[in-house]
Amino acid sequence: MFCTALVVFAVVTRIVSIENEWFNFASLGAISLFSGVVFKNKPYAILLPLVAFLVSDVYVELTKGYGFYGVSQFFVYGSMLLIVLLGSLMKRVSALNVLGFSVAGSVLFFLLTNFGTWFAGYFASAQMPALYPMTFSGLMTCMEMGIPFYRNTLISDMLFSGVLFGAYALFTSVYKSNTVSATAN
Repeated sequence: MFCTALVVFAVVTRIVSIENEWFNFASLGAISLFSGVVFKNKPYAILLPLVAFLVSDVYVELTKGYGFYGVSQFFVYGSMLLIVLLGSLMKRVSALNVLGFSVAGSVLFFLLTNFGTWFAGYFASAQMPALYPMTFSGLMTCMEMGIPFYRNTLISDMLFSGVLFGAYALFTSVYKSNTVSATAN
């Protein structure tokens, strides 16, 4: 039930951000990090953000016509997978750790997805031409052009990580105190 709620939350935030043209403002990075930290069953931790991304990509494809956009999409999904793995490295959940890992996840997403956008040029076609020259300069231009999108990624990752980890900490403390009081009675 909790996993389903997270997938729905991720899908809704991504759709709302796309519909309002708040590009890259979504909870998927935070959910990927959260999944890596909280879920001990790593296949579920990995599948949860990937399913959320896939469902929202299907929605975008059906409503906008660009939900599936080629080679660079593999880098987006791969970055979510790596953020889950990054989360699994967090040994202790604290506000500072959540902030640091959230920023690291945002940087990882930025670097990988922009590299993927540039790399997709190697598979250019008439339908999908290369966006940047296949040179180091082209890669740097691609990274530079991604900076405005990074702001939204960073803000949403920090915001949604704070919400997810904060709500989870509150839930676990309430659950533990209810369990302790129930066993004391």
